[in-house]
Amino acid sequence: MMTDSIIIMAAGASSRMKQPSFENELSKEQIESANSKSKVLIEFGRESKPFISYLILNIINSGFKNIYIVSSEDASFFRNNFNDILKMDLNNCNIYFSVQYLPINRKKPLGTADAVFQTMEQFPILKYQSFCVCNGDNLYSVNSLKEIKSTLSKNAFIAYDKQGLKFSKERISSFAIAKIDNKNFLIDIIEKPDKQMVNKSKDSLGKIRVSMNLFKFDGEICYTFFKNCRVNNTRNEKEIPDVLKKMIVDNKKNIKALLMNDDVLDLTSKNDIIGLHKYLS
Repeated sequence: MMTDSIIIMAAGASSRMKQPSFENELSKEQIESANSKSKVLIEFGRESKPFISYLILNIINSGFKNIYIVSSEDASFFRNNFNDILKMDLNNCNIYFSVQYLPINRKKPLGTADAVFQTMEQFPILKYQSFCVCNGDNLYSVNSLKEIKSTLSKNAFIAYDKQGLKFSKERISSFAIAKIDNKNFLIDIIEKPDKQMVNKSKDSLGKIRVSMNLFKFDGEICYTFFKNCRVNNTRNEKEIPDVLKKMIVDNKKNIKALLMNDDVLDLTSKNDIIGLHKYLS
C-alpha cells in the first residue's frame, strides 16, 4: 500500500558540521552559520532558505501529505516559528513535530532508530499505518521520493547504484553496502566493508548498492523492532540498519530493495556548503 506520511530525522547534534573546514571559499558568515545553527537550518539560494526547506519542497512535489519532523529538545523556537523560518508554502501538507528526548546522562541523541521510535510513540497513528523515513541532511530527488512513496511493498528502501552517487571515492567508501538477493530483497547491511566483501555484495546486475537512509516501513510490523532495538556497540546509538537486520533474521520480514541510479546531495560538514550553494542558487 502506498503512503502519504514521511518522517524527517532532523534532531542530530551536527557535530561534524562544527569541526574545522579546509574549504577556503567559505565566508566568515557561512562559517558562523555552520557553527551556530542546526545544519538543516543553514541557508542556501537566492532566497536564503534553510536546507530542510528544499527537502520538504521535494517531499511535497512527490505527493506526501503528512510530514513528521524529528526535532531536538532545544529546538522550540524552530517548532514555534517554522512557517517563518522555512520560507515556503506549506498549505499542501500537514507538518507535525516530534521531539527526540535525550536519555539521562547522554549529551547526544540516541540514534536514528530511537528517532523513529519516539515519533511513533508521540504519534500513535504511525503504529498502525505505513510511513517513510529519510535523513534531514540529505536532499533526495523527487524521483527517489516518488519511488519509495509509491511502492506496494510493506517494508522497503532505496538501493542506490554506488556509481550514480557523485561523492568522492574516499567518502563513498565509508558508506554501508546493502547486500540483496536475486529477487531484490535485503539480505544484509555491511558497515565499512573491505574490498573483498564489496565485490561479494554485487547484485544480479553487477552493481554495488548503497543505502542513503530512505526507507518505507509498515507500522504494525516494525514497531516492536524499533522499540526493542539495542544500542550499537560501535556507534553507541540505536541505528535503523540494526532494526532492518533484526526484522530479517528474527521475523523473516521481506525488505524490498528499490533499485535507483540517482544522486543524493548531502550536508554533513562545512566542506559540503560551497557545492550546495552552487547547486541551490
